[in-house]
Amino acid sequence: MRFLTAKCSGYLCFLYLILLLSSVPIKAQLAAGKVTGKLVDENTQALPFVQVSLKRSTDSTLVKTLLADDKGHFAFEPTIGKYFIEFKMMGYIETYSKVFNILAGQTELLGTIEIKLATTQLAQIHVSAVLPFVERRADKLIVNLNGLGSGAPIMEVMNQLPGVTVTPDDRISLNGKSVQIYIDGKATTFSSEALASLLKGISSSSIQKVELIAQPSARYDAAGNGAIINIIRKRNYKAGLNGNIYGGGGKGEFGKANAGINLNYKGAAYNILLNLDYNYNKYFYNNLINSTFINTGSVAIGQSVSDIQSIRTTTNYTPNLGLDLYLSKRTTLSASVKPGFQFFDREGAAHIVNTDQANLITSRSKFLSEADIRSTNLSSGLRLQHQIDTLGRDLSIDLDYYHYGNFNDQDNRTINFDLNLNPIANLPSVVAQDRVFDVYAFKADYIHPLKKGKQLEMGMKTSYVSADNSNFYSDVKSQQTDLFSYKESISALYLTYASTGKKFSYQLGLRGEYTFGEGIQQVNKEKFRRSYFQPFPSLHLDYKFTKNHSLSLGLNKRIERPSYESLNPLVRIISANNLQQGNPELQPVIAYNAELWYGYQNAFFLGVTYNYGLDDFTSISVPLANQITTTLPGNADYARYATIQAMYGKQVLPWLYTSSNLIVSRRSFKGEFNGFLLQNNGITAFSATSYNSFSLSKNLSFMVLLNYRSKSMERTITNKAYAYVTAGVRQQFLKKRASAQLNFMDIFKSYRNSYKQNSGTVQQLWRNQFETRMVKLNLSYSFGGAIKNTKKNNGAEEEKNRSGVVEN
Repeated sequence: MRFLTAKCSGYLCFLYLILLLSSVPIKAQLAAGKVTGKLVDENTQALPFVQVSLKRSTDSTLVKTLLADDKGHFAFEPTIGKYFIEFKMMGYIETYSKVFNILAGQTELLGTIEIKLATTQLAQIHVSAVLPFVERRADKLIVNLNGLGSGAPIMEVMNQLPGVTVTPDDRISLNGKSVQIYIDGKATTFSSEALASLLKGISSSSIQKVELIAQPSARYDAAGNGAIINIIRKRNYKAGLNGNIYGGGGKGEFGKANAGINLNYKGAAYNILLNLDYNYNKYFYNNLINSTFINTGSVAIGQSVSDIQSIRTTTNYTPNLGLDLYLSKRTTLSASVKPGFQFFDREGAAHIVNTDQANLITSRSKFLSEADIRSTNLSSGLRLQHQIDTLGRDLSIDLDYYHYGNFNDQDNRTINFDLNLNPIANLPSVVAQDRVFDVYAFKADYIHPLKKGKQLEMGMKTSYVSADNSNFYSDVKSQQTDLFSYKESISALYLTYASTGKKFSYQLGLRGEYTFGEGIQQVNKEKFRRSYFQPFPSLHLDYKFTKNHSLSLGLNKRIERPSYESLNPLVRIISANNLQQGNPELQPVIAYNAELWYGYQNAFFLGVTYNYGLDDFTSISVPLANQITTTLPGNADYARYATIQAMYGKQVLPWLYTSSNLIVSRRSFKGEFNGFLLQNNGITAFSATSYNSFSLSKNLSFMVLLNYRSKSMERTITNKAYAYVTAGVRQQFLKKRASAQLNFMDIFKSYRNSYKQNSGTVQQLWRNQFETRMVKLNLSYSFGGAIKNTKKNNGAEEEKNRSGVVEN
C-alpha cells in the first residue's frame, strides 16, 4: 500500500479544500428571494422527483435545474428578476408555470401544480411510453428503457439503442468504437467474454436507463480509448413493497434459460433493493485455424491446420443488495454488495495437420481438452451524498472494494499419429490456471454552481490493484509452471467548468493521472516497473441554431492501459499448437479524439469522428518451434480511425418507432513485428443497423432488427462481410403489468465470423462458427402498483475495465 501513502497528505489537503469550499457562501450567489410549489398528478397524488427547471422569462435562459422531493415539493432561491418554471417527467406532458417576478426578500407561492399523463393514440392503435426515449446532453445520450425488453437480458436489448451494435459473438460497440461498460457509474472489471455472461444475466426489467457517452469528460477515468455505456439500475419505486419477476427460455442447438426477481421496499427513512438474476446457456463454438509460416524472403515454408470443436456451458448467479439511508432531507448514505458466481464448462477436440514447404504432411495429432472454470466476484461500496443547499452545491464521497477470482482447471491430452493414422504417443497434462485480483478505490466529487448557468466541478480518485496469476502443470518437466504478480496504483485529480446558455453551451475539463506499476515473474525473477504522469484535457461545445438544429464538437485525450491479462506472460493453451500469452513490455496507448455532430429535432444526427492512437495495441502471432504459434499483444507505431456516421431515432408514427445508424469508416496503421514492417491504409468499410418496432394494437407490438457490416480492415486483421436479421413480438396483458416477448435471433443463420491475420512471419485464416440462430421467450410481471416515487441514482465510481481474463 506504499503507493497510496505517498500521496495521502496531498489528497487530504485537497479534500479539506473541497469541504471548505462547500461551507463558504459566495456573495454573488446570495439569494434575493424564494419560489416554492408542489406537484401532483391527475389523481391529486404527490408527484415526486419531477425535473424542475427555473428559467429567465426574458430569453428562456436556464438558471437552475433540480428534482422535486419525494412529496412533490420544490423550491428555488433566485436573485431579483422575472422567471418561469418548466416541469418535465417521462410519460407526462411538459408543463410550464406562470411568469413571476422575484423581489428582495419575497417568497412566491405557486401552490399546487397538476402534471398530466401523456398518452398518444391513433384510431385503435395506442402508444404509451414503452419505447426508448432519447435525451441529448452535451456529452452523452440518455435512453430511458421504459419496460423495453420485457425481462430479456440487457445484452439482447443493447442492439435497440441508438448507435449501439452487438454482434452475435457479443462484441459491443458505440458509433463504431469499442466501449467500456459501467454499471451504476462503476466500470466493470471483466474480460469481454465474462462481461457478456454478466450482461446476459441482468434483466432489462431491472434497468432504469442507459447513458451512451461517446466522448467521456474529465470526470470519468481517462482509461479506455473508446466510448462508455453506463447502465443505471432501477431504484425508483413508490413507498412500500414493489417488484418485478421474470423468466425465460430459449432453444438453438441447445437450451437456454434465465430468471430473476427485483424487490424494492421504500420507507420514510430508507430504501432497500434486492435483485436476483440467473442465466444458463449451453452452446457450441468451433474454430478452423489455418496458419502459414513465412521466412524472411516472404516464402511459405510450412503450414498448420487446426480444426477445433467445442461445446460450452455457462451458468451465472448475479445477486445484488442495495441500501439507501436518508440521513436527512439532503444527505443519503448508500451501501451496495454485488456478488457474482459463474460456472463455465468446456469440452473440446482439435484435429491438427502439419505440412512442409512442398505441402506434404509431416505430422498429425489430436488434442482433447476438458475445462472447468469457476469465476467469483464481489463488488461492494459505500457512498455518501450531501446536497449542501438548494442552489445545487453537492458533495459525494465513495469508497469501493472489488474482488475477482478465476480458477481454470484443465485436463488436456495430446495424441500423436504417424502418417498411417496409427497412434504413436499419448501425452496427458493437467493444468491449473488461476487469476485473482483486488481493487481498492476512494473517490470524492464536488459540484459548485456559479451564476448565469455556469458550474464548477472538481474531484479526486485513488485506486490500488493487486493481481496474481499462476500456472501449475502436472508435468514436473514443464517449463510453463510459473507465477506472475502485478501491483498498480493510479492517482487522479480533475476539474471541469461548464456553462449552459440558451443557444451556446460548453464544458472545459482537465484531468491529471499518475500511474505506478510493477510486476515480477517468479521463476526467472524477471521484473518490470513503470511510472508516468499524463494530463487529459477535454472540450465539449454545443450550439443550438434554432429549436430543431444544433451543432456539437467534442475533443479529448485518453489513455488505454494494458489489461492486467495482456501484461501477464504466462502461457494459456488454446490447442496443442496454438497458445496465448501477455506481453510485460506492452506500453499504454495515448489517444486523441475529435467528433463533430449535427443534430435535427433531437432525432437525426450526422457526425464526423477521428481517432489517432500512439503505440496502438495490435494482436500478433509469433512462430515457435514445431509449427507452434503463440498470440500476444504488441505496440504499433500508430493507428488512425475516421468515420462518417448518421443516426436516426424517433417515434416516426404513433405506431412506429425506429432507431437506425449508418457508419462509413476507414482505419490505417503502421508497426514493425517479427522483423516485418506492417503498414496499411485500410479499406473503406460500411456498417448499418436498423431497429424498428411496430405497434399492432394497444398491447401488441412487433420488432425487427437488421444488421450489416461490409468487409473491413482493422490493423493486421481483415474481416469478411456479414449480415443477420432478428425479429420478435411482444404482448402486454393484465393492465400492462405483465408481458411476454418472443424473439427469433439470426433467423437465416447468416452471421459469419471469419478473418485473415497478417503477422509477418505467420499468416492465419480464422473461421469461427458458433450458435447464433435461436428462439427465446421472456415473461415479466410487475407488482406493487405503478412506479411513482423515484430516487435519483447515485452511482459514481469508475473501476478499471482491465481484467482481460478470457475463457476459451
